[in-house]
Amino acid sequence: MALIPSAPMPHRRHARSTRHSRGEAVVGFLGGLLVAAGGALTLGNVLAPQTVERAYGTVKTTTDAVIDTTRERVTGEIPTVRLGVSGGIPELDRCDGTFTEMTSYEHDDVPAVWAAHNTCGGDSVLPWETGQRLRVEGSDQVYEVVDVRHTSKVWSTTDDLVGLDGDLALQTCHYGEDRMKFIGLRPVPAR
Repeated sequence: MALIPSAPMPHRRHARSTRHSRGEAVVGFLGGLLVAAGGALTLGNVLAPQTVERAYGTVKTTTDAVIDTTRERVTGEIPTVRLGVSGGIPELDRCDGTFTEMTSYEHDDVPAVWAAHNTCGGDSVLPWETGQRLRVEGSDQVYEVVDVRHTSKVWSTTDDLVGLDGDLALQTCHYGEDRMKFIGLRPVPAR
């Protein structure tokens, strides 16, 4: 008995492989776009690091401010900061998400200054202006920003902070700039 060769089956692979190749093209294009963007960021970081840092800081602090404002409107929850230990640069450099009480800022006419690097949570204070309310973690006390001061990162002294209003102050640095921001806080009286 001889086998009769069967007729070839129509291929459905053609339509499927066209879709598959379009999908590969899209993925390839997006991958190439990401590689180009990464290359541009790397080049920018090498040629103009402060510009890239400033742009990053602007996007991050604007986004964080929108999130804080939305959270406050929706839930009534205000921002919270964590105060840590007293000390100097070694304690500040721990980068543990707390603000360090800077003993080097002690001065009779300056409130206690608590600082955090902008990359370690300190940037939360960058969008805050007079009137902003916040809490210190572990306390029900609400504080209000009553004063804002900007100084240079270099060649500034505590004399530049004399008269900063408030019972305590928070400090961080601006991204990609030779500027620090200090905000004076005062407790809001209970109603």
